[in-house]
Amino acid sequence: MSLRQSLLVSSAVALTLTCGGGGGTVGPPVGTQPTNVLLIVADDFGVDMFSPYGAHPSSAPTPNLTALAAEGMLFEYFYSLPSCSPTRASVLTGRMPFRHGIGKPIDHWLPEHALQLDERTLPEVLKDGSATSIATSAVGKWHLGSEAEGGASHPNLQGFDWFAGTLGNLMFGSTYFGHQKVTNGVTSASRTYVTTEQVDDALARIEAMPEPWFLYLGFTAPHTPLHAPPASLHTQQLSGLPADTPNAHYRAMVEAMDTEIGRLLAGMPEAVRANTTIVFLGDNGTPGNVMLAPSMPGNSKGSVYEGGVRVPLIVAGKHVDAPGTRCAALVQAVDLFPTVVELMGANLAQGVGDARPIDGISIAPYLANPARAPLREFAVAERFSPNGFGEYASYGAMARDARWKIVRRDGQPDALFDMLDARGNPIAFENPSTGNLNDGDMTAEESAAFARLQTALSAAIPGQ
Repeated sequence: MSLRQSLLVSSAVALTLTCGGGGGTVGPPVGTQPTNVLLIVADDFGVDMFSPYGAHPSSAPTPNLTALAAEGMLFEYFYSLPSCSPTRASVLTGRMPFRHGIGKPIDHWLPEHALQLDERTLPEVLKDGSATSIATSAVGKWHLGSEAEGGASHPNLQGFDWFAGTLGNLMFGSTYFGHQKVTNGVTSASRTYVTTEQVDDALARIEAMPEPWFLYLGFTAPHTPLHAPPASLHTQQLSGLPADTPNAHYRAMVEAMDTEIGRLLAGMPEAVRANTTIVFLGDNGTPGNVMLAPSMPGNSKGSVYEGGVRVPLIVAGKHVDAPGTRCAALVQAVDLFPTVVELMGANLAQGVGDARPIDGISIAPYLANPARAPLREFAVAERFSPNGFGEYASYGAMARDARWKIVRRDGQPDALFDMLDARGNPIAFENPSTGNLNDGDMTAEESAAFARLQTALSAAIPGQ
């Protein structure tokens, strides 16, 4: 079933459900048993860099992730937020940025607004919503706390039994080959290559945790600083400085991450792997400075155009009834929250414990039938600055359905894009320079789509 066919049948779904507050189901899928969940987040990895999407002729080599997609389900239209902290916050809370206040990357070394400790995160919901004990660990890049909110203990204060990794990006002299590592609130110096260290720590936690467990693995890669990874981890022919050949170095970093993901999956005991659902996603699109034509740097990380928010999503494990299939439904980052809760057999309402809105809708039903009626009619994303709940100095948002998309931009009229070509086939990315149909001469069909998407955006994000 095509994207257009798949999504158009969702018109009967109520707007209040498709745009948020659905919350999904509260128990495991009928006839299945809860599994461990390994949730892997790649940093700055859009669909153009992952060959199964066919979005770019020169995607990075990813044999292990490609094999994972072949044994699981690939989601064609998965939408993150435009940058790392907002996506991670939405995945771990099931709530949109306007609710948790994270609309841009957190300056974690400053007393900045960060993910508040009263937010209910996945590890907290899994523990309080499950009849059995669930072990939880977070490994790798965190980027959700700040000096004003939790400091080095923020991951543990947000419910994780164990944390080992970095509090944010590698900056201020920290590199992939030498950085400050935090383990349960204690900081130490590390000289292990970061991507390798993160997999080492993940394997150690898998060995240490009793089943069932939830492991959140946030890779730093392929985020800057661009560099040449250890030669054993990639096949790229690198020359010159990373600033001179950014795409080649970025591709090497992606391949190094893929190599280490292969080691992670191979290192899991067979019985544990068989009882684990693996969820892999990118946290936002590819950075503009590493893009090659026909990709457009302005349609990239940081924007609400497709290149900034359309990212890979793979789900693999025994709950996927038809391995190697694709799902063309619209899915958002917030949807992973109730999905993980469901796959681990926890009760969502009991785990959340109050009436706070949950914007996610569990995508577990797609794992049994990827061609089923879509659960969302619209996908939405937003960005804003500064973080917090005050007035924004900068704001952008998008909403799209099966065919049409609007983009909200600072100080400009909303733009409208047709996401199908003249033959009715989906296009990978809109062209911000030439594709805007809101040019004062819209057809009746375009005007209707424009109004419908503005209504959807307002329903999903109050005040918009």
